Amino acid sequence: MTSPSPRLDWTFKALPASDDSVAIADIAGRRWNILAEDVMLPAAVLHESALDHNLQWMRRFCEAAGVEICPHGKTSMAPELFQRQLSAGAWGITAATVPQLRVYRKHGIKRIIFANQLVGRQNIAYVINELERDPGLDLYCLVDSHRGIDLLDSAVAASGLKRPLQLLVELGLKSGRGGVRHNAEAVHLAERIAKTPRLSLRGIEAFEGIVAGHEGASADSQVSGFVERICDVAEQCEAKGLFSGKPLLTAGGSAFFDIVAGVLARQNLKQRFTIVLRSGCYITHDSGHYELLVDRLISRSGIAAELGRGLRPALELWAYVLSRPEPGRIIAGLGKRDASFDIALPKPLRWSQAGSGEQRPVSIHHRTVRLDDQHAYLDVPADSPLQVGDLLGFGISHPCTTFDRWPALYVVDDDLNVTGAMRTFF
Repeated sequence: MTSPSPRLDWTFKALPASDDSVAIADIAGRRWNILAEDVMLPAAVLHESALDHNLQWMRRFCEAAGVEICPHGKTSMAPELFQRQLSAGAWGITAATVPQLRVYRKHGIKRIIFANQLVGRQNIAYVINELERDPGLDLYCLVDSHRGIDLLDSAVAASGLKRPLQLLVELGLKSGRGGVRHNAEAVHLAERIAKTPRLSLRGIEAFEGIVAGHEGASADSQVSGFVERICDVAEQCEAKGLFSGKPLLTAGGSAFFDIVAGVLARQNLKQRFTIVLRSGCYITHDSGHYELLVDRLISRSGIAAELGRGLRPALELWAYVLSRPEPGRIIAGLGKRDASFDIALPKPLRWSQAGSGEQRPVSIHHRTVRLDDQHAYLDVPADSPLQVGDLLGFGISHPCTTFDRWPALYVVDDDLNVTGAMRTFF
């Protein structure tokens, strides 16, 4: 029996006024269009053409670099996007919390890197239960302390799990997040894991994105040095025969994945290790923070430069002009409850005169300067053509903290015809 299509109901703020509920599978047939004002605004949209471009761009990058990708699902928490990533060749999906991991499992994800320390009775119990329930689940957890090893070993012993828990030793930096600060300590942890029958040492992990406070060549150099530590620890562990199976070397957020790939996928390593990036933001990209970072990445990476056009922003927010209370000020109907603002404010990109159905670019002199809960303050030229009731399309900076404000996002074509919707699970 086929499961019914999930529905959007009146609690979804972008649903048309004429509908109390609609099946997601029926949305394409409604022929809604954002510019025709067929849905309530604000609305978050994903551009289908940009999503497809970004998926293929990253697939080609990984093939050329000789690496796998296990994208971080926390970016979107949209299982339909996970499936698209897997269909485009992703090795698995990365999670940061057990509730995220639970969402993945409910949607059939079989290979997961749990890129965090696994602690807590309920969290550990859930992971062990899933490993018992599904022999096909290929799951990896991080560890950075002897206490962490003790907790996991005791829990596995008490559960009677018939297979070892797969662990990656996490490396870290002083004043950073989790992770072993010194290589010798990491090797000692690896030796301990290798001697513990209920645990299995499967690789070495780090997150180079914690390198902060520097720009340009200085940051690049620090990232390279940090990733070299992964190689050093991995080769020491390999020489001691501590790994079970072909080991993983994994790092690679959304800012420095070219450097990570260049260091880890050296010919003498990639033949002996599986190299796995964990970039997540590439699938939607953005119109701010990651746009600048990936422009830098393309300028320093020969592989990326050869792929043609770089990543494209796929995520936009559309809102109405609510007020023009002063010649140089517009108030738009979008705020902190709708858009990310932790790195930069939403960027006005396009507008449409109400009823015209035509998209026009917004000049660079239109600038968001402040957000309230439901309002955006824009500085604009006194002669700006925008009027009350017109539609404004905004790009965002940092997609992760926009997705979490939307239980669903519309999928649109280049003319802003709504072709579907994707649910999120935050």
